[in-house]
Amino acid sequence: MPPIKTLVFLLVTAGMHFGLLSESPAFANTEKVVWSFGGSGDGSQPAGNLIVDAAGNFYGATILGGANNTGTVFELSPDGKGGWTESLLYSFGPQGSGDGLQPQASLVMDKRGNLYGTTISGGSNNYGTVFQLSPKVGGGWTETILYDFAPTGDGRYPTTDLVLDGNGNLYGTTGSGGTKFGGTVFQLTPGSTGWTETILYNFPNGSQPDTGLMWREVGVNLYGVTQNGGNGLGNVFRLWHNPTGWVERSIHNFDNLHGNPQTGGNLVEDQHLTIYGASNGGCANGTGGVWELAHNPGKPSTYQLLYSFGAENSGDGNYPQSGVILGSNGTLYGTTGFGGLSFLGGTVFALTRSQHNWQETILYKFTGGNDGGAPGGQLILDNQGNLYGVALRGGTYGGGVVFEVMP
Repeated sequence: MPPIKTLVFLLVTAGMHFGLLSESPAFANTEKVVWSFGGSGDGSQPAGNLIVDAAGNFYGATILGGANNTGTVFELSPDGKGGWTESLLYSFGPQGSGDGLQPQASLVMDKRGNLYGTTISGGSNNYGTVFQLSPKVGGGWTETILYDFAPTGDGRYPTTDLVLDGNGNLYGTTGSGGTKFGGTVFQLTPGSTGWTETILYNFPNGSQPDTGLMWREVGVNLYGVTQNGGNGLGNVFRLWHNPTGWVERSIHNFDNLHGNPQTGGNLVEDQHLTIYGASNGGCANGTGGVWELAHNPGKPSTYQLLYSFGAENSGDGNYPQSGVILGSNGTLYGTTGFGGLSFLGGTVFALTRSQHNWQETILYKFTGGNDGGAPGGQLILDNQGNLYGVALRGGTYGGGVVFEVMP
């Protein structure tokens, strides 16, 4: 059973041991490779979600590749002819340079066009960094390390997405470290002399927060998921700010039957303040599922498992590595990192509400070959109904792809 983050990282570092499939992609008329990674000097193994600016340019990060094979930040721009042009904005490293190494999370962009992200390792203490990339006048980008995670009492190894609030503060989680050794929620605040870190919460040993935070403006709340918190099988937590500081409360504890979160990706919510997420373990077949959690502070939370993915080799997707997104019609869209045509392929799926049930439609099944394989990161939905995302492996050079699916 390989859904955990460790296996995904093994696919990154040892993916060349798996042969690429030669068959033509299923549903070939619905999927298009926007970019294949792994060419000379290019990034390899795209990580996290894509983000898009007002001009329709995509930005993202790769775990490996670039000038030092320690990861990159890239931009993909429409070329006006139906194709795309890649710009490598930054190559991390080299090893031992004090720079961050191997970004594994998504980027976030502020109103001035600056990009922010994290690296899982590197920095002066080799416990990871928070970095900023700023566009230069006349072209090019400048990297600034905003924060080096410290060896004592601080969080370590950030792997999840940052959240940017309206005042320019950054929030994130670390999967380990902190005063209780179970990971942290941290805040970075800009000032005239640099950025200041404040640890908002230290998780108990073994908790391991493993999703990006979701920001709810109403009441100033942060929500996230741990891999092993609650009763030991993970939980959804809420952090809220009151006059005395930040307070944490578990609002749902998972169990194997109804979804063990592990690395199920980020949370989203609808206009009714219902939270949606994915689990890449547990549920009816042990292969994960999609769930909702109705939560209004001060009232009991109501959890419902919306869909359990099929058994391995059933043709359904298995083990979603990312959360879902919401379409304007209430449809949920997401990816599974495994299953479909082959175990190492993966799928793009849609879940549609039908009275009191949810119906799955598989929009695309990856082969793991030139069309990509092992999709991860949440999708982007454009106003024509096209979906964009990244796949960790496959493509022309075997370094993963950015793809478009046209349902």
